[in-house]
Amino acid sequence: MLGMGDWSVALAYWLNIVAVVICVVYGAINWNRGNDHFEDDTDQESPS
Repeated sequence: MLGMGDWSVALAYWLNIVAVVICVVYGAINWNRGNDHFEDDTDQESPS
């Protein structure tokens, strides 16, 4: 199988490739999402 001695070695390589693809897709989807869930405290007046 792909010139590897054991199926578990091939499985590790394939799972690594799948993980990289998932990470790239997730990064591409969330590239410019930003931190919308955080409120900006700079516009609020400070308590005096």
